Amino acid sequence: MSLRTILRLFGVGFLLAFCFTPATLAAKKYTLLVVLTHRDDNVAIAPLLAKYTAEGHAVHFAMFTGVQDPTGEPGSPAREELMCASRALGVKETFVMRGPAGDGNAAAKAVAERLIEIINVTRPDVVVTWGPNGLTGHPRHIMVGNVVTRVFQQQALLKHRPRKLYYIAYPEARLPDSRLPFGTLASGSDRGETLAGPFGTVSDTFVTTKVDGRPHLKQTREAIACHTIPKGEANKEWQREWYERLATTLEGKVHLRLVLPASGGRETDIFQGL
Repeated sequence: MSLRTILRLFGVGFLLAFCFTPATLAAKKYTLLVVLTHRDDNVAIAPLLAKYTAEGHAVHFAMFTGVQDPTGEPGSPAREELMCASRALGVKETFVMRGPAGDGNAAAKAVAERLIEIINVTRPDVVVTWGPNGLTGHPRHIMVGNVVTRVFQQQALLKHRPRKLYYIAYPEARLPDSRLPFGTLASGSDRGETLAGPFGTVSDTFVTTKVDGRPHLKQTREAIACHTIPKGEANKEWQREWYERLATTLEGKVHLRLVLPASGGRETDIFQGL
């Protein structure tokens, strides 16, 4: 074997070794689908969305709102709020389905059919949605989270099968509250509630995943600032409270609960193990 051939083979081997170093393997990109309900819901985990888009992963946001929600109307100020927040967080594509109203079987069926289409199109590795408490206790939040769970665990319905499902999980140690544990409807809901109750927190032992979003609080603040309806001091207070909650109370970390596949381990990255 000539010296030239040996050097050529050495060069190829070096290139292969470089391509498969731990650093380059860790750079693999994944797809995340976040499935929630209202135009400002992405605020609840904004640092997580900003983190993964900044790292080059494809992040999609799907919103399943009621027929009475003006966000469902293309070109409406409410829709522009949502798209503004998606741009601030780097979301690749935002899907909106409006109606049917309520949280009954007809609404659940419509959400399930559209969700299956979105999953097959976006091909997510990971899905994040509401837990059984819907965070605020809003019945539409709870219905959407339930539908996502049912579709995920019936994977024969899907052409593409996501590998992990997470619930948003606000830890009780960070948000202690002596009132009802499941929360009440948020202000402005379709049930006419005027007082926002406590969040539906979970015991800290059930939090499986803590994602550090502190480097992405600037994008989080920008996304919160997109939500300007209704205008006035009440909205400014809402924006201030949400940023303080995310940046100070939760210290810029997003807490999740890995549901499927079940695991007793702890994570700092939703793509861990894929």
